Amino acid sequence: MTYSILVFVYRKPGTTPEQFKAHYEGSHVPLIRELAGAHFPLSHTRRYIHRSEGQGEGTTRNATTPASVLIGRQEDFDYDAFAELIFDDATAFQNFFAVMQQPDIAAKMAADEEHFIDRSRLSVVVLGETHVTAKE
Repeated sequence: MTYSILVFVYRKPGTTPEQFKAHYEGSHVPLIRELAGAHFPLSHTRRYIHRSEGQGEGTTRNATTPASVLIGRQEDFDYDAFAELIFDDATAFQNFFAVMQQPDIAAKMAADEEHFIDRSRLSVVVLGETHVTAKE
């Protein structure tokens, strides 16, 4: 059984959604892959909140770029992306985490994150069971 975590990521103030996504895809994920080496997860999937500039009322944080909320409140969607990282098992995640916490690697990650992430808002959670219902 695989082991999955979700990471909720908020963009740095003054960074547009487009700049955030471009840095995440073009710099940050390649850096994680390089630094983690063989410990990179089986997959690292990023999903971005759809935002429409000037369309509707945003939050203080996203005043001009509100989320396209169908049900719920704008405040529920202040994060800009969430990532699911899937590992073979908990030990594989622990090995990845240990590598990423090494002082030289952690410093490189922090320096890169300073370009586009509000690190004070970053949150990570372990997922439980996954159940999928597909169209027959």
